[in-house]
Parts: sequence; structure tokens; C-alpha cells
Amino acid sequence: MIKAVIFDCFGVLVDVISNRQYDEVIKYVAHLRRHYKTAMVSNVSGRATLDRLFDDGQLDELFDLVVPSGDVGYEKPQAEIFQLTAEKLGVKPKECLFIDDIQRFCDAAADVGMQTVTFYDRHASLGDIKKALGETSADQN
Repeated sequence: MIKAVIFDCFGVLVDVISNRQYDEVIKYVAHLRRHYKTAMVSNVSGRATLDRLFDDGQLDELFDLVVPSGDVGYEKPQAEIFQLTAEKLGVKPKECLFIDDIQRFCDAAADVGMQTVTFYDRHASLGDIKKALGETSADQN
């Protein structure tokens, strides 16, 4: 049973080139936060890098935990960053769904026991996430 949903930042929540948020994904994260623990794991130098991409307080509203690699000393695809994230969320890796646009990062998360969705297209990938969580379109109200 999934208890936590963990998102990458760039390419999943934010456009890699424009740094603009994907509004429909952000809205879905807000929906998920009501039902699951949520986290963001990103290979960035520190939290300040992520704070610049979001409105004041928005990260804390969306996520129970934000894990910038530069702040924890591990980065994707190292197993430790996934294990640390699950531990800080108070769940087992097998109880996590990890979403990233880079396949090798998803593979690394799967290697520690997480379920994964490779994010390649906002609309299709949101459907893949809902399917992995056993949601129907009626569940998102």
C-alpha cells in the first residue's frame, strides 16, 4: 500500500527550460497531500534553489518533506537519498511511489523497493500516477 508520493522537481513539477511550474501537476500534488505523505527530491545545491521556483510557503504547503541533494550529501541515483527520504517520511521504501522524468533515477528508486512512474508527458504521466495509486478520475475531488 502506497503511503507516500515522492516527486522530482525539474521535468516533473517545473519545466526544465522555462522554470515555469506545471500548474496541473502542482494542483494534483496539492490533492495528493490530503491523502498521502508527499516529498520532493531534487539534485540541486540547496533548498534556496528550489525556493526561488515557488511562491513563498508553497513548498511547505505542497510537501511534508523537501530533500535537496546538496543539503543531505547524497544525490539521485544514490540509494541513500531514497532511503533517507522514506525514513524521514516515516514509511518504508516499498510504501513509496517515486516520480521522475529520468529513467535511471526511477530504476535506482525501484532498486531500494519503491514503486515508480517515469514522467514523460504531463497528461499521460498523471494518468500513470493515478493508476499506480488506484485512483479513478472521480477520486480527485
